[in-house]
Amino acid sequence: MFEKQLRLVIMLSLLSGLVGGVIATFFLVGSSVVAQPTPADTSNTGKVDIPKTITAQEFRLVDTRGRVRAMLAFTEDGQPFLQLRDEFDTYRVWMGISTDTGVALRDVDGKTRLVMSLDEQGEPSLVVRDRQHRTKSFHP
Repeated sequence: MFEKQLRLVIMLSLLSGLVGGVIATFFLVGSSVVAQPTPADTSNTGKVDIPKTITAQEFRLVDTRGRVRAMLAFTEDGQPFLQLRDEFDTYRVWMGISTDTGVALRDVDGKTRLVMSLDEQGEPSLVVRDRQHRTKSFHP
């Protein structure tokens, strides 16, 4: 029993580290495409005027071929989500709020392999599927 709980904690730790790294990379990595002009130090004080807030209903990260690779937007129900796609336009990571708030990871074929979620009462669950469609569920 303890070994199962330990494996679950390790899996959740690895998954949360992966998701945190992806989100940090998505928000912190610079890009050659600039939505607004780069602020300049016009007063020679060494300080630049950088906007503190950017407001929009949707953000899209587009690769050099013009394909949407990441999106931060709202579902039709008005709930926020983050979606990451691979170079073949298969969405591989989804994180958002819905009836079951959670994170879903997909394989190269677009098949959901891992879902970590919270139900409406806040109860967590972890569902893992292998290539043979065998499913294991963990409900602490």
